[in-house]
Amino acid sequence: MKTKFNGILTLLLALVVQMSFAQDRTISGTVSDESGPLPGVTVLKKGTTQGAETDFDGNYSIKAKTGDVLVYSFVGMKTSVRTVGASNSINVKLEEDDNILDEVVVTALGIKRNSREIGYGVTTVKAKDLTEVASTNVFNSLQAKSSGIIIKNQSGNLGGSQRIIIRGNSSLSGTVQPLFVVDGIPISNANVATGSRIQGGYDFGNRAQDINPDDVENVTILKGASAAALYGSRASGGVVLITTKKGKSNGGTKSSVTFNSSFRFDNALITPNLQTEFAPGDEGAYDFAESIGDQITPGFGPSISSLDGSTYENYSGQTVPFRAFNDRFDKFYRTGVTKINSIAFSGASSPDDTYRLSIGHTEQSGILPTANLRRLNIGLNAGKKLSEKLKSNFSVTYTNTNLFGTAAQGANNPNVLTGIINLEPITTDFDIFKNYINDVGEQLNNPSDTSNNPYWIANKNRTEARNNRFLGNFSLTYAPTDNFDVLLRAGYDNFTERRFLPNAKGTIGRINGGFTDDVFSRDEMTLDAIGTHRLSINEDLNLTTRAGVQFNDRKFQRNTNVAQNLTVPDLYDNGNAESNAPTKAFSQTRVFGVFGDLTLDYKNWLILNATARNDWSSTLFPNNNSFFYPSVSLSWVFTDALNIESNTLSYGKLRTSWANVGDDTGAYLLNFVYSPLSTFFGQFGTGGTYPFNGQLAFSSSDLNVDPNLVPANQRTFEVGAELGFFNNRLNLNATYYSNLNSDDIISVPVPQTTGFTGLLTNVGGVSNKGVELSLNGQIIKNDNFTWDFNYNFTKNTTRVESLDRLPGGSLTLASEFNGLEVRAVEGKPFQLFGRRFARAKDADGNEIEDAILVDSDGLRFEGEQGELGKIDPDFNMGLSTSFNYKGFRLSSTFDYRQGGKFFSNTIGSLRRNGLAAETVNQRSGDFIDPNTFTQPGGDGTALVPNTTVISTPQAYWSRRASSSIAEANIFDSSFIKWRELSLSYTLSKSALEKTPFSSILIAVQARNLAILHSKVDHIDPEAGLGGSSSQLDGIERGGIPTTRSFGLSLNAKF
Repeated sequence: MKTKFNGILTLLLALVVQMSFAQDRTISGTVSDESGPLPGVTVLKKGTTQGAETDFDGNYSIKAKTGDVLVYSFVGMKTSVRTVGASNSINVKLEEDDNILDEVVVTALGIKRNSREIGYGVTTVKAKDLTEVASTNVFNSLQAKSSGIIIKNQSGNLGGSQRIIIRGNSSLSGTVQPLFVVDGIPISNANVATGSRIQGGYDFGNRAQDINPDDVENVTILKGASAAALYGSRASGGVVLITTKKGKSNGGTKSSVTFNSSFRFDNALITPNLQTEFAPGDEGAYDFAESIGDQITPGFGPSISSLDGSTYENYSGQTVPFRAFNDRFDKFYRTGVTKINSIAFSGASSPDDTYRLSIGHTEQSGILPTANLRRLNIGLNAGKKLSEKLKSNFSVTYTNTNLFGTAAQGANNPNVLTGIINLEPITTDFDIFKNYINDVGEQLNNPSDTSNNPYWIANKNRTEARNNRFLGNFSLTYAPTDNFDVLLRAGYDNFTERRFLPNAKGTIGRINGGFTDDVFSRDEMTLDAIGTHRLSINEDLNLTTRAGVQFNDRKFQRNTNVAQNLTVPDLYDNGNAESNAPTKAFSQTRVFGVFGDLTLDYKNWLILNATARNDWSSTLFPNNNSFFYPSVSLSWVFTDALNIESNTLSYGKLRTSWANVGDDTGAYLLNFVYSPLSTFFGQFGTGGTYPFNGQLAFSSSDLNVDPNLVPANQRTFEVGAELGFFNNRLNLNATYYSNLNSDDIISVPVPQTTGFTGLLTNVGGVSNKGVELSLNGQIIKNDNFTWDFNYNFTKNTTRVESLDRLPGGSLTLASEFNGLEVRAVEGKPFQLFGRRFARAKDADGNEIEDAILVDSDGLRFEGEQGELGKIDPDFNMGLSTSFNYKGFRLSSTFDYRQGGKFFSNTIGSLRRNGLAAETVNQRSGDFIDPNTFTQPGGDGTALVPNTTVISTPQAYWSRRASSSIAEANIFDSSFIKWRELSLSYTLSKSALEKTPFSSILIAVQARNLAILHSKVDHIDPEAGLGGSSSQLDGIERGGIPTTRSFGLSLNAKF
């Protein structure tokens, strides 16, 4: 009986337990990501509408029973699924989803939109991709990572500027650059030049480099006018939106600390390849510079082997044997060192009460002997919920940059590269120049005194640039109801910079010495007021409207003094100069704008967005200073609209947009003014200063202004598709765009009889049409191993549509020495233009491109002025790929640019002087210039191949690389570069259990590893002279080599 009772009791208990598990009970837990607890995560019981949301500390609770499936989802994170078991606690860690297509994107004016709403081209690059390889600035980190944007490194000067082009060169003025916006506030990316780039100027960089990359959460690139229309006239070149990192909770009120450190070595990526077989001299005979004015050619003398056993007296008075030295660049360009350290303290007590304090320090020694950069970044941002309806946010950033030893570019001004290339034959040991001062205290140089000792320039003429910058941002958001809020925002950007450019007494071209003291500052204030109203019209239709005003005020002031003829060497004081020429400049620009934004959303799969803005600019005539910018875009998520449920096609969206925007002009260009003159330019140091013989000088404006001047105009149209395949494992984004820029505001030449040299007016139009493709995905994905890739392709075609006010349909945008020009030619892309080699002509009188003519000596004829090739590439491609295995990650980025032409004075100089390695090939005595022809035959069309042996290699290269024939030094800009490489390891959680650290990552990194393909020797085909200006795209003259870097990095969180 007892046994039977026990059996019945056991059965009843089992039934009770089973019934209890079949009933709902409370399941609770914490949801987190790599940074800690994650608030706002949706927890949904699958197959029902029952759900919950995590609180600020990531905690949640939900009623569920055993066997129920819980789905955890959050925007930008991979969805996680858990099945309820016996435990009442389920903790979940979500991972970031790199392939998600339905995410929040920051757009114009800081407005956050779901990506499915956006009907125009936008690319977002996240922090982890920006800092995969440590960099001193954000520009380098963006290279090859987005379609539609080109970022050019112009030289290896520390802190040098980058040229940023979004969807092609679109302006005849050549000054259009993207607008940079940090947390909704426009900031300056100015590149304030000192001196002429052609005649010898200095590039101290563009100011967006002040932003600490470790403070950046993501960078969003608004490519088209539709994307940027709400920013008005300043966004005609596109917009780069930078969102900085904000405070996050680390569980309760506990702070988190993030420390980043990197150390790397920097050296020249490529230097000229010099020949080592021939001594200095002329026409094969030995000669050596012995006195001032001696003009000898460094590499067209006899073979060094024929001088075996001979000696000569070097510049130090030592008798040394003849031998070749091919290490001048290795000796002069040192290995630089870059150290980047940053620390950030972050925390929050609620989603709206946050703080983040960051400190960053960068220290660099460049490849030039005395080049150094030190930068300090201090940033603080915080948010505070003042009441249930009122929130505030503020951020402040201070940056101090000290840059020393920037080298001059171009010509006339002392340029270190000129000295290295032209100074010495291959038989000179460059070590003798390191002691750059001789026994009598003067510059140690070659007796001809044609170029400066580069060590003298680097040490005695060491430049200084000291910059202090302050960025401030404060906002209040008042939300009286759930569907209406008002944002008030104020932003301030100020920087002050002092530059000191000395020229020591004894400097060739500046023999009596002097200096330039240049102090300038820029202030920008932006005030915004934006009201947002959200209306749910019915279950399927939602309307969001925004209206606002913006006021922008920009001031620039500059005080410069040019002092010449020092009495006491190395005393750089105004009182020590024979003459001082001070100048002062001030400008102020104001823009007031009103704008509106309307978004109509039908079932979250058909979204119409329309914007409108009207600006009033102080730089235009009052009767024409108002301009209106409308835009409209449409987005259709057809996979939702058509109820397509497929693992193959997971997501599909079609989009289109149209916009019409404008632009104004520079400050005070409409005014006729007299300006004081301080200097006058003369070739090779023959210039001077005013007062001259006690007389002051003033210059009247040589620019007349069209009284009917109107704002420039840009109309854009684009269509695109965004497709996700295989559960968004593979994603494709494709765009076609067409932009037409008309009524550009530029100066056109007028007859001098008018009393002016130019007329500021509206001219012509430039079109850009192109295709952008982005493809990314995961090729392999399993528990331990993933292989990701990101590919982008851009093909842009620029065409000058009309130059209606210019006779001949041609406009010179920039000019170099010896007649080389960058031109806009009606019906064609932007061109290099200059003297060509003569060609044979066909029966119709047209030149035959491949039929270059030679004279009776077998040397190429000098021909007429003509087109030398377009400066823009045919297309660009970027490829990034990464492999992850357990804690290891290997990532790499490649950059491919095809097509385009550029002029190189550096290569021409090497060849004319017989120093380039390729000049050895023509010294056998039987050389015939290949693929050339003599004059046509009797019928005017037959070509006679050239069979004339060239008398000397020096004669050949003097003509083949002639400085007076621009075509002689035109080269292909194509390249393939290995931009980034990183191998990292993240320590496992178990390894950190007994440490204060939550994560540690160590990495070996490299940037600009190699030029894998190039059609030009000696220099980087990406190098240029123009800084951030497109007017000098396609011209290289005496630039410092670009650099590559190898190093280590550490990231630790606790």
